[in-house]
Parts: sequence; structure tokens; C-alpha cells
Amino acid sequence: MRKKVLFIISCAVFMFNGVNAQLTIDSVSLVVQTGAEVTVTGDISSAKSLPDMGKFLLQGTDSQSVNMNGNSIPNLEIDNTNGVWLTGDMRVSNSLLFTNGKFIAGNHNFSLANITSISGMGTGKFIETDSAGQVFKEISADLTSNEIPVGAGTIYRPAFITTSGSYSGAKVGVQVLDSASAHKPPSTTDYLKANWTITQTGISGTLNVVARYTDPTDISGTENNLKGYLFNGTDWSSASGTVNTSSNTISFPITINTANITAIDKFDLLKGKVFLQGAYNSTNGLMSDNLRSAGVIPLSDPYKTSTYSSAFTEVNDAAADTINAAVLGYQASQNDNIVDWVFLELRNTAGTTVVQTRPALVERDGDIVDVDGKSPVTFNNVDPGNYTIVVRHRNHLGLSTDPASLTPLLTEKQSTAPLVDFTTSAFLYGGTTAHGVAGDGKYVLWGGNANGDGIVKYSGPNNDRDFILSSALNGTATSNVFR
Repeated sequence: MRKKVLFIISCAVFMFNGVNAQLTIDSVSLVVQTGAEVTVTGDISSAKSLPDMGKFLLQGTDSQSVNMNGNSIPNLEIDNTNGVWLTGDMRVSNSLLFTNGKFIAGNHNFSLANITSISGMGTGKFIETDSAGQVFKEISADLTSNEIPVGAGTIYRPAFITTSGSYSGAKVGVQVLDSASAHKPPSTTDYLKANWTITQTGISGTLNVVARYTDPTDISGTENNLKGYLFNGTDWSSASGTVNTSSNTISFPITINTANITAIDKFDLLKGKVFLQGAYNSTNGLMSDNLRSAGVIPLSDPYKTSTYSSAFTEVNDAAADTINAAVLGYQASQNDNIVDWVFLELRNTAGTTVVQTRPALVERDGDIVDVDGKSPVTFNNVDPGNYTIVVRHRNHLGLSTDPASLTPLLTEKQSTAPLVDFTTSAFLYGGTTAHGVAGDGKYVLWGGNANGDGIVKYSGPNNDRDFILSSALNGTATSNVFR
């Protein structure tokens, strides 16, 4: 049986809206007896912390809101399947009980004192951090697998924190989002559709975080391909993360103030640069983007379908690569406007075996980018190391790095990925005859491979001259073309 409440009030205002009781406290003294309970079926707003006695029960029939203006509630229970919205920061100082429903943090923070006990959390019963808000755990002593009750939608995705060391104003913040990490390389094929941002301050020692995902809801692709990855604001690293597919958890030591953690397939990044003969203008050092401005660049990988698929064999790249229409729009820097699709081959160090292929985009300044129009190109489920790189185009001769002189290094770290520069490098296979040389000395892919057979041929069977005459010029001497 619930105890009645004893209020000792100097100036309290209780407002009612229909049957929903609103509790508003402005500069008052409110005392709730130990073991007693205040049931609120409307909203709570308070300009000061509530006393460390009794419990406040949120039990509305519609959604409720709480605005504690950064102040504390001692003991709090939620029993509202429609949810409770935070309209200001709040702190729970003693206990938090989930009976039904969830708190929606929005842009506000939900803090838990160092002694706060939590119970009842689970599916549909947690603190949702779907925007800028976090759940903060205050720390004054070592913690072992302390459960932070975060989730999104109806899915419970808690984080468990373990700490050791000394503490001064210490706290750990946790936010989970119901999506793949915004920093994820765009063409990874296996990944978690959830990610956790962890912040820490005031800890002189160690912090380890274990985050739990839901199988199969949170998995895109193959779970066994997943590796734990941590993003430090610039680069991803898989050096310290682990994935346990039995317990559906990812684990990390956190050594920086802010980290984003998730699981992705093992990937490596390629930064490349190439110029296409015909499109390249040696006067300004840029390629023409007339195909883009004319709206004739397709939104999906052209090398996967006829007529190019017979000449461009894709290996270990079953994904249907597509781009957003905005990628083909005018970019903030006109140098970054897209020129066309290119085709990349990742080969073994000897250059004899294709390990994986990827379609990619090339910008006016020659940068080879992934399907988002800006990132280095992703190769999935390959080990870091040395490879031969080949770049090809539908009507140009391809160009390869030379296995005998240099095999470029791929890496998961974008900031340290070396540039594979097909426009100036001396490590290209075939020597000076393998590429054209523009007026400014830049290397370019030979143009004129009109029929896509890998040979530029003027006369004889299957020559490119006749193909151009019949297919592009329709038997006439000239035609308006984009290159």
C-alpha cells in the first residue's frame, strides 16, 4: 500500500489541467516523508532540487515532461508507456526505477549520481538519447560493469562501464543512436545500425566500455565480419576494439575524452588521383565536368550493367553502388565537381590476381572518391598492406602501379593514407608509353578506347576509329561531344 504524502510548503503552486496534475515548484521548501510517494500524472517543473527523501512517480496517461533546470530528484519511477520528455537537464540522486516507458532526453542531459541505483530497465524501458543529450554517470570510486540504461526506439542498447584509478569531479557520458555511425566509410558492407558516443572527464586511470547491440535488428550484413572500431574525431581504429558475437557486445578501452564506437567490417582506404585525357585541361590543371552539368552521369555503377559489364569484371563487390543526386550537383569548391565514374582494381602485390574491385568517382582536380563524393575509397574485408592498384575508365586505357617498384599501402586511417598519384608518380607500370603526357607534364590515361576492349587501335579489326564513326558520329565527320 502506498503511503500518503506530507508536504511542508512555504510557497508551492499546484496547477491542474483537466485530470492531469502539474507539479510546479518555485523557490519553495518541499518535504516528502521517507518512504512516501508523490504521484504526478502531468508535468514537473522545478527551480530547485527536491529533498533527498520519498519518491516521485510519473504515471500519466499521456506523454509527460520534466524540467528540473539541471536540479536533482532523489528517487524517481516512470510508469508511463507514452514516455516522459526532458525539457531541461536533470539529475537523479538516489534511485531510478523503470516500471513502464522511457525517458526521451532530446537535447538535454540525464545525470546519475555516483550512488544512484537503477532497476527495471529493458526493452522499451530506458533513457533514449536520440539527439544531443547524454546520460552521465558521476564517479567517485571504481566501478565494475556499471550499467547505463540507454536505448532507442523500443530497443535497449545499454553500455557497461568499468573504471579504476582516482577521480576528481569525474563522470562518463553515454549516448546511443539508432543508426550507423555518421563517420562510417560510405561503402562498408557489414556494420552495426547503432553507435555509441562516450565522453569522460576527471578520471586519472582507466575506462573500459562494453556496449550491447541487438541481434539481428542492429546488424547490416554478416555479423561474423564485424570488428570493433573507435572513431577519435579524425580516424577510425580497430586496434583495441573487440566483438563478442555470443554476448552481442563490443568492448573498448577509452583513452580519449570523446570517442564514437561501433562495429564495422574490416576495411582499408585508398586515396587516389588520376586525370583522363580529353577531359583534362593543362591550362587550368582541371578536368571538364560537362558530363555532370549535362546530367548524363548515371546514379548507379555503370560498370555493373551492360554494356560495360562484359569488359569490367567486378570481384568481391556484390553491393549495388549508387550515389545521391546531390553528389552530382555543384560543390562548394568547383574543383570537387564530379567528372565521371572510374573502375578500381585492388590486386595482389605481384599484380596478377584481382582481390577486389570498386567503382568510384573522379573529381575535376583528379581526386578519386567514394560514392559519397568526398571520402577515400573503401575496400572491405581486406587486410592492411601492400597492393597493386589499377585504375580504369570506360573509354580510356587503364593504368597500374608497378609491383616491381612500389606497392601502395592501404590503411584504415584516413589521415595517414598515402596518395596513390597516377598523375605524377614514377612507379607506374609500363613506363612512359603506358600513359599520355599533358602539356603541363601531368600524366593522363590514354583516351580513345572507344569500344572498351583495352586497346586503342586506329585500323584493322575492332578498331576504335570505326567504332567512333559508326556509334558516336553516325557516319558523319563531326559531332558535338562532351570531351
